[in-house]
Amino acid sequence: MKKIARAIDCLNEIIGKITSYIVYVLLFVVVYEVIRRKVFNSPTMWGFELSYMLYAVMFLMGLGYTLKHNMHIGIDVFYSKLNPRLQGILDLITFFIFFLPFTLIAIKSSWIFMLQSWQIMEHSQSPWAPAIYPFKTFMPIAFFLLFLQGLSNAIKSYYKIKGEEI
Repeated sequence: MKKIARAIDCLNEIIGKITSYIVYVLLFVVVYEVIRRKVFNSPTMWGFELSYMLYAVMFLMGLGYTLKHNMHIGIDVFYSKLNPRLQGILDLITFFIFFLPFTLIAIKSSWIFMLQSWQIMEHSQSPWAPAIYPFKTFMPIAFFLLFLQGLSNAIKSYYKIKGEEI
């Protein structure tokens, strides 16, 4: 199980680092659009839409990476005062009660949402009308990566309860 947790951690680390490069493309698109809009009074037809699509991909694909590095919002007023064994028990309880059902529902729902988009070859309603079905593909992938990272964290919690570290 330790190897599985390490492999999941490695996968989300790699995907998180690759995804971080989207910020440079996003920065270029936003700066270009602002210059066209404010300096030349000639906004692009595609700038705003492309920027929110890139941001969505960056946000979604960073979910697992963010969980791996424990950067999601949490309230640890009581948690931080618990000993490691109790923290592990609490982590496993919350994994099964909250995290697991949420991610499974999110994977299933986003999968259906993505399939519907691909079936109709969905395009945006804007004048630019880009295909948005490829972007919707990232939704189930991202939630699956989040699920995997949650599974890795659950494995680590199990070992934390036993008094071992991964």
